[in-house]
Amino acid sequence: MTANRYHICQVNMGWVGLVASDFGLCRLSFQPSPQELLEDLGSSLDHATEDADGFTQVVSCLERYFQGETAALDEINLDLRGVPPFFGAAYTACRSIPPGETRSYAWLAAEAGRPLAARAAGQAMAKNPYALIIPCHRVIASNGDLRGYGAGGLRVKAKLLEMERKDG
Repeated sequence: MTANRYHICQVNMGWVGLVASDFGLCRLSFQPSPQELLEDLGSSLDHATEDADGFTQVVSCLERYFQGETAALDEINLDLRGVPPFFGAAYTACRSIPPGETRSYAWLAAEAGRPLAARAAGQAMAKNPYALIIPCHRVIASNGDLRGYGAGGLRVKAKLLEMERKDG
């Protein structure tokens, strides 16, 4: 097995940092500035080598997503090794939420097989290492309020939902 690879690039809504293993993407950070991006990626860059060419397909999918082709993110292979089982189930359920639509943390918990674990579903989204691809911006409070979004805050969460609704 080779060491992880990484690539950092700018997209129209901010900065993206990508880290991949031989098994797929193991981290995607989406932040408003390069400084916040590097801070968020932290130790995931340790022992990783820069490899822009190795991320051509992922960057293409991201560009297509931001141009309105929301299904493009489904083409990105994820390395889910080491993800706790409930988090993996929550991530799978989250990916099933149609672009531009929202679901509650309670819905997410139920879909992941633990209907009384809305807080745990919230934790899964808070620790989501695949911003945008696992679309935690589509998960909201039961009362309809937007709640935390580690990839740039609530303003970015609202902008992503608005973009998806407009393009969808």
